[in-house]
Order: sequence, then C-alpha cells, then structure tokens
Amino acid sequence: MATDTKTSADRTFEVTEIAKVWKEGYLKGLETSLQWQEQNQQLVKEAVRQGLSAYQQWFALYKNLLGKPWDQIQGQTTGVPSQVLAFTREILQTSQDKAEPLLKNMCETSIEYYETAVAGPARKYTVEINKKVMDTLIPS
Repeated sequence: MATDTKTSADRTFEVTEIAKVWKEGYLKGLETSLQWQEQNQQLVKEAVRQGLSAYQQWFALYKNLLGKPWDQIQGQTTGVPSQVLAFTREILQTSQDKAEPLLKNMCETSIEYYETAVAGPARKYTVEINKKVMDTLIPS
C-alpha cells in the first residue's frame, strides 16, 4: 500500500513538473513570437522608407529626362516649345517638393501610431493575459 501511495505521489510530481516546463516553454515561445512580430514591423517601416526613396528616384529620372533638350528625348526635332518643357519641369518639381514630405510624414506617423496605440499594447497584454491564465492553470 505504501508503494502505491509513493508511486502516485511521484506521478503527480512528474506531471506537475512537466506542466511547469510546458508552461515556461509556452510563455517563452509566445514572447519570442511577439518579438519576431515587432521586428517584422520594423522591416515594414524600413520598406516604407525605401519606397519613398523609390519615388524620389522616379521623380529624379523624369526631372533628368525633361532637363534634356527635346530633340535628344525624341531623337528628332518636333517643334515643341521650350516653354512647355519648362512648365512641365516646374510642375514635376513642385509636385515632388509638396508630395514627398506629406507622404513621408503620413506613412511614418501612421506606422508610429499603429505601434504605439495598437501593436505595442497588444503584445504586452497578450503576454500578461497568457501568463495569468498559465499561472492559474499551472501554479508555480
């Protein structure tokens, strides 16, 4: 009879220890997953910045293209007045000068707001809630 009691106590101890190890592994995995999510958000933020530089390159290409004499662009003289080219250059430059800071600010502000208001707190509360649930189910 004493052997049965000791065996039952040993099994209970083993199950409790296995549950504690599983709980710690689960919580560490959750934290790692959320850190990975945060790093991916940083990559997205950097990709947005790179995207803005792509727009800068696009505008620079058109600016360089329109900076050439018309006969070099077309390969022949077409009679297009230089005032049209100057006006087009001015429109593109003004568009770039106005749109670039607005677009960059809007994208960066949106990403910062999302991180501050949604993603950061969500990660924090996810860890806290899961820890409380695990501590309730499997006391330390």
